[in-house]
Amino acid sequence: MPPIKPLTRHLVRVFATPDLEGTTAVVYRLDESLSSSDMQAIASNDKAPATCFIHQVSAQECNVRFFNATHEIQLCGHGLLACAKVLAEYDNALSFRLDTPQTVVEAHVSQEDTRVEIQLDALPSYAVDIPLWAKDCFNIPPEAASLAGPDSGYWVMRWPQSTALDQLNVNSRVLVENTQRALIVTQKSQVEGYDYGFRYFAPQHGVIEDKATGSAHRVLLSYWHQQLNQCNFKARQYSKEGAELVGRVVNGDVWISGNVDIQR
Repeated sequence: MPPIKPLTRHLVRVFATPDLEGTTAVVYRLDESLSSSDMQAIASNDKAPATCFIHQVSAQECNVRFFNATHEIQLCGHGLLACAKVLAEYDNALSFRLDTPQTVVEAHVSQEDTRVEIQLDALPSYAVDIPLWAKDCFNIPPEAASLAGPDSGYWVMRWPQSTALDQLNVNSRVLVENTQRALIVTQKSQVEGYDYGFRYFAPQHGVIEDKATGSAHRVLLSYWHQQLNQCNFKARQYSKEGAELVGRVVNGDVWISGNVDIQR
């Protein structure tokens, strides 16, 4: 097998503020396509929350794929934002169509500040009974549960506003043994300036707890749009690193945005 050509590597920080670390993505802009095994090998070496590969089809359209250290990620919110930022560095354009294995995403890069925004189809959730395994999974029980997406989609579990989400313990073993869905834990925010808080867990897919999760924000924008009857949101992710995510609901679509900076 011929060696992989040296690739230009971009380290991008996403969803950070002066007080919150956000998360990172490694982005490679490819001149020619790579095999899935080559991309997974590179991502395993990077060990980043997301390693992203852009293969440009035209001036404003690209194929993109995402990997963590162990798995391919079908749709990575912060990876999409990072890819758009890198593309804007190369091209005289601020809008792009990003073709992922799951869907085509429109992305816009701001000229005025560090904000990047992506458009996704809404992913509504529906209320269900709290599963029996929840009593073994959490040190503090949830008050409500919902499902979003297919069997490999998401649990959305809500806690009272008085609960300190950063004190919530989640048993990864119980999750792996009982569901293939990722888990989003959320609550109406108790912090001024934020509408809701959340955390994200997907040990079934190699993510014990994510630092900052655009795909979870996509689900929660629809969820809290139904709960609060509003369209514009700012959210705080209560990972150890912390993150700030902004979003809006417009005509059945969700727009996810946040600060995105290429690390020099």
